[in-house]
Amino acid sequence: MALVFLCSALAAHPVQAARPVLDWLEFNERVRASYEIVAHPSDTARMTAKPRAAGSSAERRILLLIPFASQTAYSISVNAILSTFQERNVPAVFEIWFYDTDPEIASEAVNWAEANAVDLIMPVGSDATEYLHLTYSGGRIPVVTSASKDPVLRGQMPGYQSGSGTNIAYTSNTVPVRLFVSYLRELLPNLHTVAVLYDLSNRSAVETQVDPLHAIASEVGLTVLDVAVRDGLSARADLIDGMSAVTEALAGFEPEFGTTAWIVTGSTSVYREIELINRLGGRMPVIATLPDVVRGGEASAAVSIGVNQSTAVQLAAHYAADVLTGVQVVGALPVGVVTPPDIAISFRAAGRIGLRIPFRFMEAATFIYDYDGRQVRAFGQRVSSAD
Repeated sequence: MALVFLCSALAAHPVQAARPVLDWLEFNERVRASYEIVAHPSDTARMTAKPRAAGSSAERRILLLIPFASQTAYSISVNAILSTFQERNVPAVFEIWFYDTDPEIASEAVNWAEANAVDLIMPVGSDATEYLHLTYSGGRIPVVTSASKDPVLRGQMPGYQSGSGTNIAYTSNTVPVRLFVSYLRELLPNLHTVAVLYDLSNRSAVETQVDPLHAIASEVGLTVLDVAVRDGLSARADLIDGMSAVTEALAGFEPEFGTTAWIVTGSTSVYREIELINRLGGRMPVIATLPDVVRGGEASAAVSIGVNQSTAVQLAAHYAADVLTGVQVVGALPVGVVTPPDIAISFRAAGRIGLRIPFRFMEAATFIYDYDGRQVRAFGQRVSSAD
């Protein structure tokens, strides 16, 4: 009887899930100098960033909606948004909500925004964009998406050139697949086989990078092989099994260098294992779709053809500032796409496998690391030596 009673009691009074804790965002020195970051002792899911300059009647309120904890990616995004508003001299208070994939908390944040005179909502990341696309299209508050993958490929917009006609303006941090392949062909003219590394649970990466590549593969003369990991916990084991299987399958063809390549998608669980990928990859070039995966040390892709996270988010922040200042109408804005793509090069990683970098890539590169791993170009500008 006691057991039955206990089960009944639990059913009648379910244990409430713990409130998300927003304690993992990292604010850079520039943002901390411009904003006061205030935690909410009564609500661990929230924090506020207030301009340190004296407030004015023109000060706006913006809700940043974050879907899950991704310290590096979302810290870069939030810093880029706050810095862009400071540069544009558009004073704004940012209410930052972390809903940790719980739609009830996301709904709570949006309801709070409507009740507290918030002027604009910016979802940070593809998951938060999808949530608002499905639940808030036509809502009262303007929305500008940020750090989100291609809304056309995800079925959120019919095309790139026109606006949504709703309260949402969409931006993209993804290079269109045909443009990516054209750059890839310039880098590797004899390429005929690519192995694509991605996370099955990252739906946005599958929809905007993997599926589109399969769709045009025969047209562009490529064979596409999949190396899919199930999730972040199994990523290392799945990469070892999948990459080993691809290497074994290709060994019999004895391909000439430059005819095959590994493509690392924007799946966090995959690209954080870049050191393992290099170790397993042999002499097949490792090409990333995210510039942040190209670095100065051993844990680096050779080349990236993609969009830098902060560049894409800055574009979104400019969209948001234009909407708030009346320069643009939110529903009339075309999809925000960064063009041309950011190219990142690690000569150290390229040299290790004997990959030659075309001169045009060097000319156009946004980020370059030399043979010693030193960064010599950042955001298109030469980096001065510290010596």
